[in-house]
Amino acid sequence: MNLKPFIFLLANLCLSYGYAQVLQHPKAFEPSQINIVPLLDQSFTGFERHQYESILKVPPAENQLLDLVGTTVYDLQSNNGVGHRVYNDGNGNITAVYNFSLNPTGYADRGTGYNKLENGVWGADPTSRIESVRTGSTNLAVAPDGTEYVFAHTNTYEINMSKRVLGGTWTDSQIPSGNPVVWARAAVGGTDGKTIHVIACTLPVSQGGTLYNGMDHIVLYYRSLDGGLTWDIQDMLMPGVEAEYFFYNDIEGYAVDANGENVSVFVTSSWNHSMLYVSHDNGNTWESRMVFESAVANYLPDLGYDTLSLPPDPYREVLGDPYAILGTDGSVDVLVDDQGITHCWYGTQYITDKFLNDGVTNVYTTNSSIRYFNTNLDDNMSIPVGYSPDLNNNQMLDLTGNVSRYRGVAMNTFPSGSIDAAGNLYLTYCGVNELYTLNAVLEWQARQPFIIGSKDGGLSWTDPQVVLDPTLLGADSLEIPNWEAVFNSTAKLADDKVHIVFQVDKSPLTNVSASSIDKDPLDNTIRYLGFPTAWVLSSATNKIEKNNVDLLVYPNPASSELVVLFTAEGKQASRVEIYDMYGRKIQERIYASNTTERKNVRVPVNNLANGVYQLCVYDGNVLATQKVIISH
Repeated sequence: MNLKPFIFLLANLCLSYGYAQVLQHPKAFEPSQINIVPLLDQSFTGFERHQYESILKVPPAENQLLDLVGTTVYDLQSNNGVGHRVYNDGNGNITAVYNFSLNPTGYADRGTGYNKLENGVWGADPTSRIESVRTGSTNLAVAPDGTEYVFAHTNTYEINMSKRVLGGTWTDSQIPSGNPVVWARAAVGGTDGKTIHVIACTLPVSQGGTLYNGMDHIVLYYRSLDGGLTWDIQDMLMPGVEAEYFFYNDIEGYAVDANGENVSVFVTSSWNHSMLYVSHDNGNTWESRMVFESAVANYLPDLGYDTLSLPPDPYREVLGDPYAILGTDGSVDVLVDDQGITHCWYGTQYITDKFLNDGVTNVYTTNSSIRYFNTNLDDNMSIPVGYSPDLNNNQMLDLTGNVSRYRGVAMNTFPSGSIDAAGNLYLTYCGVNELYTLNAVLEWQARQPFIIGSKDGGLSWTDPQVVLDPTLLGADSLEIPNWEAVFNSTAKLADDKVHIVFQVDKSPLTNVSASSIDKDPLDNTIRYLGFPTAWVLSSATNKIEKNNVDLLVYPNPASSELVVLFTAEGKQASRVEIYDMYGRKIQERIYASNTTERKNVRVPVNNLANGVYQLCVYDGNVLATQKVIISH
């Protein structure tokens, strides 16, 4: 089986944001086939009954070796977004947590695995959880004074807080709540570094929970001003969240971050709007921002919707499905910088409900990208930034095997953001490496992490770089590249490296799922990799040098006109082309020139719809590209 769907690349150097492909089932693929994914019951709390060389460069070998953080037989690290699992203290010490168990016959020892890199060496492979009680879905937060907090839910569906003062021992307590809650996320903030912000999800009805104010698996907010001794806010709904407008949130499809008095909560909902809630007074008051506006708000599968009322979307024609709309996949991250600007990332996928009697969401898994939004942008103005790249540079994505699906997530998923002292942004995410299949028998395409960066506050991003390289992994070089590498999480603070932790597994999918093809619970390890930040950012610089074009485009975003300034060798005519996010050329202008001086071209864009586009300048044999945003 050889699937080669075209992705619309704008020559070899232009960025592709989307492509037409549908998830294939093992041994049976048709272009019109879809993956049926139950909306509610495809998520785990962890307490269920257990049943058994490319165009992209890679950094030097010393920065590519994988360190062992820990071993686990519980290989479902998250249902959707991974959350904060890695911490960099800025002094060369890295802390990592993960979902831990060494008991494959019921996970009785399930909890948080904890390890730390000090003086360049990781501690011994953990043999027990840090909690005194059985927990699941761990999340890490560290205060400025070094106090560590780990949050996870118990088997009685409370949020457990494990706390350790620097140099002390772990102590456990539970966050007061009047509801069964699971899947917590946490961040430390406040001017004194003692405020803890926690969000958690009400237990889904499908797993024994009840509706909360008429809503299922909905996010609640908790706050402590004294390092977890007391909780002055409990079970709070975010502003505007009520049954009239929301039915549910994506399970583990939410994130929280804080920086001083600034705190942000980002919440997605596959069929409904995805919202960012921002507070500038440490969680006392909140304002809401629309990050992603759904085409069918407040919707549940099988309700039905009028296809004629959907906003225009040319990708429906590519899919051949009039019911298809763009939705989120539940994988998210959020980061608040030192200026109080919030940056957030989320995965997208095309979903449809053309079958109104099945009670499920129908998903085109591989038609996906990672999108980026910050609070300087207008509402619903996210930018596609992450995708699975064409590594062999043949203008198509070569998938010879199946693509694994982890719960709700799409092909490009698990975004995790970092920032360095200079304000440069970095993002790791999990995509598909077209060069590797897991093995000839399984015929599954290998999922692996990619990394991108931005030097201008998120307005433009570098092309993806592969995080793993088959020639630079020492003794594991023949195996690790062909392992499945997923559930990546990065430390918020980047320095000379982006600090990444992820799970590797010889098989796709998870052994936790009884229906999975992964039958070996003993081949999962948690690994650490430090990827050089200079190497991430170099791809943007190298691109400009290679193109030999000095290009400036402004204003960006633009509403009526783009001014394109560029200098290139020769007196030949120049051509300016604009492509939409699907790779289709929608505008072309040719400008005669008899000078080698800086050229000034004005391009009207008042007829273009709001969105992200790719502008390409051809001047003789050279090419330069720039992402532009149109916002009227």
